[in-house]
Amino acid sequence: MRGPRTATTAVIGTVLTGLLLTGCTAFGGDDSVPKPTRAAEDATGQTPKPDSTPGTEHVASKQIVPAGTVVAETDAVSKSGDTSIHVRVVADDHGRFEAQFSDYRTTEPQPMTVEFRRTAKYGDYWDNAAVAATTWEPNADAPATVSLAAAGAYPDWLHDVVLVPAPKEGGDSDTRPWVGSVLAVGALPWKLPAPFPDLHVTVGKDRPGAYGYVFGKDGKVFSDGGTPSTYQVAHGDEQTTVAERFGITMAELRWLNPTMKVRDNGWIYEDTILNLDPATR
Repeated sequence: MRGPRTATTAVIGTVLTGLLLTGCTAFGGDDSVPKPTRAAEDATGQTPKPDSTPGTEHVASKQIVPAGTVVAETDAVSKSGDTSIHVRVVADDHGRFEAQFSDYRTTEPQPMTVEFRRTAKYGDYWDNAAVAATTWEPNADAPATVSLAAAGAYPDWLHDVVLVPAPKEGGDSDTRPWVGSVLAVGALPWKLPAPFPDLHVTVGKDRPGAYGYVFGKDGKVFSDGGTPSTYQVAHGDEQTTVAERFGITMAELRWLNPTMKVRDNGWIYEDTILNLDPATR
């Protein structure tokens, strides 16, 4: 099924290369290849600034709730109940959030890491996409706070907070084989206003700069009717044009996909699976 699309893309790429060398363009109007860009105004009219993770786009925002507002609170607890920590997420003074920790207890002191994940369950292993990870030693107190700034202005895409036993200096995998596996999990019940409450995704015709496949909730290639669920990024897909194809703004696309990686030329990484459903953000 991918073959015809790949061949078509190769032909388009060959034509474009030849025309660009002569200073011409193969497309006009809405189907023209977009000029790569990283900047776009968000819902507040401000231009978002990239965070410390290269290529990760977040929705920039003014203060969405008053500083000090508790927007999520939970307990991450092990299956046995022997290890737990209380977590509160609170708005700071800069339009971002911090996690506050209290009541850490365990019957088996060991190096421990707390981190926030998009999804998690007991026994899950390392997650390189985890946010705000911080580790402490057995003879030290758990941290009082950690910043969630890396999660952007709407961190409610982080659905779980976890405790993960950390390795000891010098290694100890033979005596602690559970190191790196999720020991305790707490679901985060967020209370944040949606920035785009009336967001509606439509499926437009594929085009240069937005030439990937759309899938429905059943995992099959989307056809007329039904609700689009995900989009597989094709080579050369550019974030502005992808947003235009689905009738949304780039800020809305970033909100739907808070971990979306974008190259310096504005292209989204090929084969990335983008979310198109606000309910599964």
